[in-house]
Amino acid sequence: MKSKTLSYGIRKQRDFGFYIFSRIVIVITIVVILFPILYIFSVSLRTKDTLYKSIFYLIPEAITYQNYVDAFNYAKAHLDVSFFEMFRNSIICTGVSITIAIILSAFASFGFSNFRFRGKELIYTLIIASFAVPVQASLIPLFFINRNLGILNTYLAVILPYIGFTIPIATLILRSFFEQIPIEIKEAARVDGVSNFQMFLKIILPLSKPAIATCGILLFLETWNEFLFALIFLQNPKIQTFPVALAKIAGGKYLVPLGIYTASIMITVIPILIIFLIFQKWFISGVTLGAIKG
Repeated sequence: MKSKTLSYGIRKQRDFGFYIFSRIVIVITIVVILFPILYIFSVSLRTKDTLYKSIFYLIPEAITYQNYVDAFNYAKAHLDVSFFEMFRNSIICTGVSITIAIILSAFASFGFSNFRFRGKELIYTLIIASFAVPVQASLIPLFFINRNLGILNTYLAVILPYIGFTIPIATLILRSFFEQIPIEIKEAARVDGVSNFQMFLKIILPLSKPAIATCGILLFLETWNEFLFALIFLQNPKIQTFPVALAKIAGGKYLVPLGIYTASIMITVIPILIIFLIFQKWFISGVTLGAIKG
């Protein structure tokens, strides 16, 4: 009896020690991730005189929003494109590409998870394996393809590659989720005479909101921040996206004040934060569902 009490006490101490250790690791991770963003935000709010003066590196001695106004004016004067046009271009390229990619991936995942056909696993493996192809390796072939199709300097020049490069990860996530939906639900639908297409629209998709939200956020981050394709395929300043414009602000022929540059960075980050806040509920449940099921 005494040995059981002793072992329980040791196990309880170990659990408490792991609890403390895990919380310390979480706090350190959060600080490492958030500190650069908070520092950039802090610099974007500082005046020229207090740019390098702050309390604990984060709290400005004097706060001003003039850097954001100057950032809008600078982009319009020196880049031949305003932030509103950059936002429009990024929204079009990102929104269209991830919408089409998720739709195609959802249909493909439904087929992979519900039907048997020859070569199914081979086709699925090839789709997932294409995710490992470096973007740089496809740059030159895609350039000639876009030029021959006559779509260089158009939104399609980046939308089509974005769709191709985001379908594998979306298919991987959605198929894994579709296969976790209880088979009893699908069999009950078939007994009621529901067709496969109706089952997909009325049963599978509504149940898959967490997985779709997870795909949406991951694909949004990947395409919103994409730089190489947008730099090469979109030479017209009027249709360039945020990452290309930011690179031109930092590496242009004019010396850009640090306050203006950090304000420009925050302007590009705001849409990402908004998207995550909108879909965070489904995103978190989609990420954790696999662990719960396991």
